[in-house]
Amino acid sequence: MAENGKIKILQIIGNTQLGGVAACLINYMRHCNLENYRFDFITYGPSPFDEKVKDISGDSVIYHIPRFDRHPLKAMKAVKEICKKEDYAIVHSHMSILSAIALPPAASAKVPVRICHAHSTFNRHSDRYLIKKLMRPFAASCATDLMACSLAAAENTFKKRAGGAQILHNAIEADRFYCTPEEHEEARKQLGLNGTTALFTGRFACQKNLKFLLEAFAKADRCDMQLVLLGGGPLQTELEDECKKLGIESKVKFVAPCEPQIWYKAADVFCLPSLYEGLSVSAVEAQAAGLPCLFSQNVSKETDIAGGCSFIETDVDGWAKALCGDFKRSYDAKEKITAAGYDINYEAHRLTNYYDGLLRGDKK
Repeated sequence: MAENGKIKILQIIGNTQLGGVAACLINYMRHCNLENYRFDFITYGPSPFDEKVKDISGDSVIYHIPRFDRHPLKAMKAVKEICKKEDYAIVHSHMSILSAIALPPAASAKVPVRICHAHSTFNRHSDRYLIKKLMRPFAASCATDLMACSLAAAENTFKKRAGGAQILHNAIEADRFYCTPEEHEEARKQLGLNGTTALFTGRFACQKNLKFLLEAFAKADRCDMQLVLLGGGPLQTELEDECKKLGIESKVKFVAPCEPQIWYKAADVFCLPSLYEGLSVSAVEAQAAGLPCLFSQNVSKETDIAGGCSFIETDVDGWAKALCGDFKRSYDAKEKITAAGYDINYEAHRLTNYYDGLLRGDKK
């Protein structure tokens, strides 16, 4: 326990610069009851995430360590030293496959409860596929308990042990995304958007298959449509160059990472052409805003929460045709999102209740 009597839990999340894992954890932290718990964090370096944590809980400690994927031995040594120093009751690794590296130091330091949390899937299209495939059997080898964002993520990561995983939805602050017809029109005016707007939000990385999206958008050749890519990442320069190559630079808008609510409210359709996916937080946000969604066939069917999602084969012609559709926005998402368990106001207690059960010795 901490000096103030709270039970200490170490959350290992790695990269906090972009992505849904950090956003999801902040949502839970902001809304769950932290009266009995102190959440500490291990990340790869300073980021705006640090300030968000401190705004929620001033007694949280944030540690920065070397990357598990680049400096595994140094990272493991740092984790072990932190665990031995702080005497944590629980270590919760959000590193999916990389938990194979993140959790052994916690086990060596004799942390009694060690959770391996699967936040994504992977397949042969994934970056570093062979490495992930080789590491997968060891992802949860030092875990005492399993957790996943979806059944698909659990089955992909834990295989035969998937049935023992606790599913914790990537719940969002849904009230911030619900949209009325008036809010839709006002958002469009504020952002200066005309015509039909297709939206992607997330990290510009190979997983998201954005070069393919640009090719499909160019082939759609829809004069009244613009594409907004909100986020950032290692492929931004390459994507900007691809827009010039395809002659669509005037119709594609790159938006730096920001609070995305107004963009969801202003858009007409959401696109997620991923090569692999767990259960995307962005997809949940888009559905809460009432957007019709175009997903690749690699996105789990569990992601269709509100019933307005289309799953399309990764084929340029097929996506070009889909982008030329007549999109109808929904304005009744609130009940669907809540009933499916993705509104953080109703779900936040599930995380601390789960911790309570583990510390009592309960098993799923």
